[in-house]
Amino acid sequence: MFAVGDDDQNIYAFRGSSVEFIRKFEEDYQARPAFLVDNYRSTRHIIDAANSVIKPSQNQRMKVDNDIRIDRGRSRDPAGGRWAALDPVSHGKVQVLPTGLDAVSQAQAAMAELQRLASLDTGWDWSRCAVIAQEWNYLHPLRSLCEIEGIPVDMANEEIPSVWHLRETQALLGWLRRRDPALVEIADLRAWLSGQMPTPWTELLQEAFEDHEVEAGPAEIPVDSFIEWLAEWGREARKRQRGLLLATAHRAKGLEFDHVIVLDGGWGRGGQVQDPDAERRLYYVAMTRARQTLALGDLGELNPMTEALRDSAAVVWREPVGIPTPPPELSRQYRQLSLREVDLGFAGRKPPQHRLHPAIAELSPNDPLRVRQRSGKWELLNYDGVVVGKLAQAFEPPEGMACHRATVFAVVSWSRNRSEPQYQDQVLCDTWEVVVPELIFEPS
Repeated sequence: MFAVGDDDQNIYAFRGSSVEFIRKFEEDYQARPAFLVDNYRSTRHIIDAANSVIKPSQNQRMKVDNDIRIDRGRSRDPAGGRWAALDPVSHGKVQVLPTGLDAVSQAQAAMAELQRLASLDTGWDWSRCAVIAQEWNYLHPLRSLCEIEGIPVDMANEEIPSVWHLRETQALLGWLRRRDPALVEIADLRAWLSGQMPTPWTELLQEAFEDHEVEAGPAEIPVDSFIEWLAEWGREARKRQRGLLLATAHRAKGLEFDHVIVLDGGWGRGGQVQDPDAERRLYYVAMTRARQTLALGDLGELNPMTEALRDSAAVVWREPVGIPTPPPELSRQYRQLSLREVDLGFAGRKPPQHRLHPAIAELSPNDPLRVRQRSGKWELLNYDGVVVGKLAQAFEPPEGMACHRATVFAVVSWSRNRSEPQYQDQVLCDTWEVVVPELIFEPS
């Protein structure tokens, strides 16, 4: 019997997790501790910087005399990895970046640094990068900046709708089930796709077809087998990172990225009376997500985590640089709504001949919508004034902001059978479509 854990990464104390469970295991079973200190992910500079941050912990650490180290297979690599030669500024060291005085200037400085690194690497991939913060509000300006710069971006607190329920997937399934004989090959799938109106979701299906060809080759297979494979692929596809990931440190736990920037702001405020090291462990977790490069934002406030790096040979402290006047768009907040925030049964409660059904059928992803509040409800309208959807009570707009623009994020298929039992008697259609919006808010 054995137990595995890392007290330096215990970041869920507020949910009841505690290193005391491991200590108690050791006492109850007279267990012999074995320290797993080899790091197979990060460069030596990142590892050394992370050790420096966690070392001042006030509580007794289980690994106090057993710092993490680079694994033996990479022991002869440059301390900064491939970026020791690639980056003339940092030479692969962890960077502390002066990022101005607020969240907006910090977003600009972080983006400028990522774009600088991207210019040095011909194989740069935004889907292997992350910006991590203590709180979500430090990430919103960066999301807006990605939209301005045309950089693909994922917010870790958002998710795409189920691939299975997308209008495009349902159209594919209908076509597949009508095939006689019930066989399909990759050439058939591509021919079908070429006849569909391009949307972000047909691009997703194209990705599915390519992955299936890699796994199964171009041979003809039973339709049922492909549908079963597509269902499993869709579940995994929802988890894939497709652009720069913006996440809190708690959301980033368990993940890893080639390039990471940890934003300043919200660190060192205290509030953990019973566990003064909680924030330090959280910052340590954020740092150790990085494989190749790591930069730490510095808003000029006293941050005890970066202060621990003052004398570290693994760190370079960058000089301040001019940050341009931010465009007003950086004050925006983007919200891709989840199905939980949409009234899924709204269209189903209208009879099949109601005009909203053809109005929804005419909508495609990225089409503009209008939004209005009526009797405390948020309504979605097309530009002919037809109400094509409502938001659920679970939807909460950002405080102090007004909706500036709305577009169609996706259209999903729903049905009486998928509805909650208590609402099925209100449904007047067997199947219907639901508009899922993206909303853009500005300060009111």
